[in-house]
Amino acid sequence: MLQKLILLLFPGLIMISGYAQEKKMNISSPAVPFMSLEQRQMAVREPLPPGPGTDSGNFRYAAAKCLPGVVRVFSTYPPGYRPAFGDPFLDIYNELWQHGAGPARGRASGVMLTDDGYIVTNNHVVQNAVSLEVELPDQRTYTAQVIGTDSATDLALLRISEKGLPFIRFGSRDNIAEGDWVLAIGNPLSLTSTVTAGIVSARNRNINAGEGTDGPFFFIQTDAVMNDGSSGGALVDINGRLIGINTGIITPTGAYAGYAFAIPVEVVKKVCDDLLQYGTVLRAYMGVYAGNTANARGVVLDSLVWNGPAMNAGLLPQDTIIQINDMQIRTMTGFHEAMLLQRPGENITVQVRRNGARLSLPLVPDSQKEDLALRIRNLSALLRHIGIDVTEILSQKRKDQLNIDGGLEVTRVFRGKAYWSTGMEPGFVILFVNDKPVHSKDALFRLLKSHKGKVLVSGIFPEYPSLLHHYTFSL
Repeated sequence: MLQKLILLLFPGLIMISGYAQEKKMNISSPAVPFMSLEQRQMAVREPLPPGPGTDSGNFRYAAAKCLPGVVRVFSTYPPGYRPAFGDPFLDIYNELWQHGAGPARGRASGVMLTDDGYIVTNNHVVQNAVSLEVELPDQRTYTAQVIGTDSATDLALLRISEKGLPFIRFGSRDNIAEGDWVLAIGNPLSLTSTVTAGIVSARNRNINAGEGTDGPFFFIQTDAVMNDGSSGGALVDINGRLIGINTGIITPTGAYAGYAFAIPVEVVKKVCDDLLQYGTVLRAYMGVYAGNTANARGVVLDSLVWNGPAMNAGLLPQDTIIQINDMQIRTMTGFHEAMLLQRPGENITVQVRRNGARLSLPLVPDSQKEDLALRIRNLSALLRHIGIDVTEILSQKRKDQLNIDGGLEVTRVFRGKAYWSTGMEPGFVILFVNDKPVHSKDALFRLLKSHKGKVLVSGIFPEYPSLLHHYTFSL
């Protein structure tokens, strides 16, 4: 059976229907100096002494320290709300949509980050919700305000109006390794304040959850048990420090089947600080097109954007990026994460290999370009953006069977514009794009490479060749 990444929102209301409407950036100077969430944590005295470390084999300290800082998040959705096509929860919790037309409600988890009520959870927990409530472990309940959301990393920052709250302090993924003990704390299957233990199975797992988007590409993998309702919960080390936000499981059944995944704390800190300070996430843009090397020892540059930050810094095609600041770069996954942790306008140091020599180059990244024409430079990039793979129908026999002159058959649908917005499935034959016939991949690329706005795709399924289907999505 096909395995899939399941996002852990109970009772399975959404898998992200399109992207959240993130707040517009406000970069005006604040009236008072900005304090990061970590600085806010450091300003509060730690109530418990340092933990016992891994030698004790006792999880009581970490559990006692962190349980008060993990909350329940209740999301209420409009009457009649349904997830987008392709939501795996529809198959598992279909009964949710058969019981009347009242508001639907989901239950998940969140992690308190400061004593004055800032909470991180998953974006898919709050996406499309009309109201949010937070329940503390002592059963006090508050209405939550959304400070900001980021669909690309699946994170959301909330706040409740209260002071003197217990919270979980930030740790570091650099302080854990494969084989270390970790605890997952959340509210799975409506079982409040549940603690499970496991080990770190991998620190930088790429499971292609963000294919066609900006991410998240990189997760902490653990065998600590998680289930529906664990979304937004805490992954902590043996000393009770936050190392990740629990997000999903890979499963062939819809329930826990061995491995769970958490967004690393470094990503959580950067994204949440951006949401708090600017209302959106600032993304650094280097202006390179790169790919993995054969030996996983860096990423090699195919080409550079003209007058982009990389070109202006002196990088050249065929350079291999091996380090950004103090982060070693081995694959494109690591490159994307390193760039996510940077901000536009801040100086970074890029180390490259060029003709056997190692060079260190200063670079100032720009803000991420949103112009489709800059990002969609070839057919492969266009198809990744849409979220499909296609093949040309060349066989005359096949054309005669379908009574068509030509077309593009969809061989795969993954996370992209078509995935979120349409019911397109493998086997669908694309005949028209914006009412213009499409007989080749080149024709598709010419029609869409500089297109902005809505796209109308028309075609047939081979089982029903006389019935024309229409799908729309936005580029």
